[in-house]
Amino acid sequence: MQNLITKIILIALILIGCAFAVTPPEKKIRLGRDLSGGVSLVYSVRMDDDTLDRQAVLSQTIEVLKERVNPDGVLDIQMTPLGTDRIEVVMPLPNAEVKELADTYRAKLNVLLEKAQIRPGELDQSLADGDAVIKFGGEAGRGQLVQDLQRAWTELKEALDYLKQDPNDGLFEQRVADLEIDVEDLREQLLAMSLDKNEVMRLIQLSRAGEPIRDDKGYVIRDEGTGEILRGTAPRDTALAELVMVYPQLSSQLTELVGCFDDYQNKRTGFDDPEDLIRMLRGAGVLEFRIAVSSGKAEGVDVDDLRTQLAKVGPDNTDSTVASWFPLNELNAWADTPAARSALRDDVRIYFASTRSLEAAEYDGEYFLLLYDDEARALTHRGGKKWSVTAAYSSADQFGRPAVAFRLDAPGANAMGRLTGAHVNEPMAIVLDGQVYTVANISTQINGQGQITGSFAQTEIDYLLRVLAAGSLEARLSADPIAVNIIGPTIGQDNLSRGLSAFGYSVIAVMTFMLFYYLTAGLVANLALIANGLIIFGVMALIDGTFTLPGLAGVVLTMGMAVDANVLIFERIREELDAGARDLREAIREGYNKVFSTIIDANLTNLIVCFVLYKTATTEVKGFAVTLSIGIVATLFTSLFMTRVIFMIYTDVLGRRTLPMLPIVFPAIARMLHPNWNWVGLRKVFWAISLFGVVISIWAVMHRGVQILDTEFRGGVSITMRTKPIEEGRLMLTHTGEGSVEARVHAIGEAITGDSIRDQILAELAGATVLTVGEAQVNDAGKVVSDGFQIKIANPPTIKDETLVTATVVEAITNAFGDDLDVPPALTFTGTGTTEFQKYTHQISRDATTVGDVLGRGMRGNISDFRGGVIVFVENINPAVSLEEVENRIDRMRQQPEYARVAAGREVKVFGVRRGDGDGFTSIAVAVYDQDINYLKNDPELVDERVAATEWQLIETALSQPQSLDQVSSFSSQIARTMKANAIVAVVLSLLGILAYIWFRFGSLRYSLAAIAALMHDVILTLGALALAGYVANIAFFSQTLKIEAFQIDLGVIAALLTVIGYSLNDTIVILDRIRENRGKRPLPTMEIVNNSINQTVSRTVLTSVTTLIAVAIIYMVGGSGIRPFAFCLLVGIIVGTYSSVAVAAPLVFKGHSPQPKRLDTDE
Repeated sequence: MQNLITKIILIALILIGCAFAVTPPEKKIRLGRDLSGGVSLVYSVRMDDDTLDRQAVLSQTIEVLKERVNPDGVLDIQMTPLGTDRIEVVMPLPNAEVKELADTYRAKLNVLLEKAQIRPGELDQSLADGDAVIKFGGEAGRGQLVQDLQRAWTELKEALDYLKQDPNDGLFEQRVADLEIDVEDLREQLLAMSLDKNEVMRLIQLSRAGEPIRDDKGYVIRDEGTGEILRGTAPRDTALAELVMVYPQLSSQLTELVGCFDDYQNKRTGFDDPEDLIRMLRGAGVLEFRIAVSSGKAEGVDVDDLRTQLAKVGPDNTDSTVASWFPLNELNAWADTPAARSALRDDVRIYFASTRSLEAAEYDGEYFLLLYDDEARALTHRGGKKWSVTAAYSSADQFGRPAVAFRLDAPGANAMGRLTGAHVNEPMAIVLDGQVYTVANISTQINGQGQITGSFAQTEIDYLLRVLAAGSLEARLSADPIAVNIIGPTIGQDNLSRGLSAFGYSVIAVMTFMLFYYLTAGLVANLALIANGLIIFGVMALIDGTFTLPGLAGVVLTMGMAVDANVLIFERIREELDAGARDLREAIREGYNKVFSTIIDANLTNLIVCFVLYKTATTEVKGFAVTLSIGIVATLFTSLFMTRVIFMIYTDVLGRRTLPMLPIVFPAIARMLHPNWNWVGLRKVFWAISLFGVVISIWAVMHRGVQILDTEFRGGVSITMRTKPIEEGRLMLTHTGEGSVEARVHAIGEAITGDSIRDQILAELAGATVLTVGEAQVNDAGKVVSDGFQIKIANPPTIKDETLVTATVVEAITNAFGDDLDVPPALTFTGTGTTEFQKYTHQISRDATTVGDVLGRGMRGNISDFRGGVIVFVENINPAVSLEEVENRIDRMRQQPEYARVAAGREVKVFGVRRGDGDGFTSIAVAVYDQDINYLKNDPELVDERVAATEWQLIETALSQPQSLDQVSSFSSQIARTMKANAIVAVVLSLLGILAYIWFRFGSLRYSLAAIAALMHDVILTLGALALAGYVANIAFFSQTLKIEAFQIDLGVIAALLTVIGYSLNDTIVILDRIRENRGKRPLPTMEIVNNSINQTVSRTVLTSVTTLIAVAIIYMVGGSGIRPFAFCLLVGIIVGTYSSVAVAAPLVFKGHSPQPKRLDTDE
């Protein structure tokens, strides 16, 4: 009894723990982008001009980024190439509560940043009123600046008043001129000072716990009463106090912001915020090691000259080949107290010289260290050097603070040994993506290991770990996404609710059937099924896993396997009772003992497939492998352990002696489910039918060709469109249903009857994917409506000209939706239609600071970050246009295919020069900077050709042409290529694993080949049915009655095929295991043994298939069109899987004759 109580407690603890992890489900269960929608982030990708295979580099970039942000494959993050120079990253949306908290936090952040901004009008008014110090002052640099400006303004006002009384006083006239210059300079400096959003976000993410206080010996001090560790001031509290000193008027807003952020942090899990993903994608992950220039000990470099150059031209434009300036990553890592940070800001040069003996400088509010850049004193990747980080892991520094340790490969270790061995007792900097993270003195030669230390928040530790572990990129991503959109679920919002409801109905139907057929045992099975689901969802919640459609496919398969395991057990118990077991306890014991190996074999074989998929498959499929692996373990626990404990309670505690089941109550049912057929004798008929089906399937798949593939596997054109403004906001269009955007797009393709190139392109619109963009709503009729839509159209298989495809599709969509679209009007201006860019573009010199320095018109606008770039000057614009509209037009045009490759990723800023009516401008200046091609480091003629001419053409086109579509781009079928390569590896390794395991367990290669033959048979026939659906979809009976459509292969279908493989294996192994059991010590089974084994397991085969088919049929009929291809494949797969296990696999183990008795003890 004590043993039973222990088992009950164990089960209870596991289930309670999982229930706690998943409660409340609407907050803890994360749905993928295909089920809940997501956020689309589009990045530009910069490569070297001499890059030959841009697709290969793009592919490498995506794979490294996937390893960085989703190494375990439990998150649903998709990355797709757009053309050859952009990547679209899509992540799921968070749940409603987290989203609301995030919106509140961002609103507070925006309010804070808004209040920190100083508007010119408000500043001028406060200066006139004499209260600027009260309104905009504070301590440190900003407060002093406000005081100086107020004093200069007051003196100027007094001087002007005096000059009015004596206009001929030449000395005072000069005094007024000097004061006007001083006021203007101080005013410009103050207006340029504002809170940086990234700095505020980094600050509030600092640790809320202070460092442990230690005694003189380094031991942690604890409170004598409570035993708690005594801690110093939290880093976040310190940083907030410093910020309040600079911005005292923002104290209350900062307090509110921190509270909202903490509420948000307490509820969120994983990548709930796009900002997390954006931060993780920043940087190329390039690690370098450089010897730092010691103060007063510089070798081969003139430090004073480099300081002068830094002040004049910035860190990227100095002319030394020996040393360069590198920015510090984080100020707190170098000065961990307010006093130290104050000393650093007051004079960074003296601070680093006195504390670390390093050469430091400040430029434009940023702090830099001088590091050597020559081959002998730097370990970099220049010149094609191949070395990498092999491991990155959490550690702690000598003070117990979190740090990141890393290990290099052999070439890196050798190079590190040479570098450090030659520079013992010199400082070495660890540089990641061009930023200095830490500098440490080399006490002895280092060979291949290191540590990055500093005052890092946990988010920064996570970033370092992932970036170092994933490796470096061969291309550079833009620092921030060039486009951000919210998109709807890929299966459609309407289909989502129907699909989830269908999953619920299917589970209820299965449980009802089990309860009806097995009565008391059915109740036990249902309890196990509930526990199974609870464990799956609980564990997924614990690991921050995301449920996608493939993941739910894993749940469906797990449910089928769990039902199958219980059916096996119950049928064996019934057989033992029929065979004359002494009592129910013996029947239960023998039943479990005899099915133990069968259940283990079936589940372990599937676990082999899961392991191979997880190790070799793409991220999109890893979620299926993770979910199914958890489900398999849960199935083994619930079916072999939990149900056994329940039966022990049933017999030992409650004293029950009978176990009523429908076949026991009505023996006729048992006889009907135990036939006496000669299955082996019919094997040639079965094989002929199967061969015919396989041939037809292969023909159908090949005949449909690439048309059977969905857009994500073929590549094509992606279009984003916005509706026109109306009085209440924007025009809202329905997403799906009659008269919807999806229906109107599909109607364009369905109306095509010709075979011209244009017709072939437009015909693809019949299968286009249409998603909502932005915040979708539900109208009074219950339909999903939106003001933005993304349309993805696959490329026709015979047309390779992407420009032609794009132009044809854009024209068709524009014609179909023209009256509904937001079409900004064409603008006229000086230079419209000309290609003479020289008249309208101006070089930004090395020492230019404002727009006026370039155009010579006394204009304001800080362009110090654009030195070496180009200003495009546009004047006489009609009608007047706002700066926001100009930015949107330029950004939209920059994303078009003709400009995306050559101009994406450039830094751009628009300045107003001359105002027109209202808020519009009639003259503007556009500053553009390209870090790879600029006047400071390239030939001017090259910059004119590559930058100035391109930017004039881009801006001229953006302003002079009406634009009806928000974004147009081509997207690559990279998923298909990557998945194809990985699929080949996965299939081969899976088959080898299955073959080896079954061969080992069953003692014959024949069993392995039979299982693999049935598996391949099922997949081919399922694919064939999918292909044939395309030919019968236009017949009313099939389309209306059976709801068959021209299904295509998407990720959901891939998940269904993997489920079919798992089901096929499970089904086949159950029968093969019974053959092995009945075979006994015979080397080969006889015909009678094979037939008896099949007949004995028919009841289990039929019952399992019926229960699973009930579930899948409900999903197919109720789930909606978005989930129907997935359900269709499952339906077909279950039917052919049941057939193949009986008609293909089992007869294959019969060799064709029965061994003679005299040869029973000999080998085969």
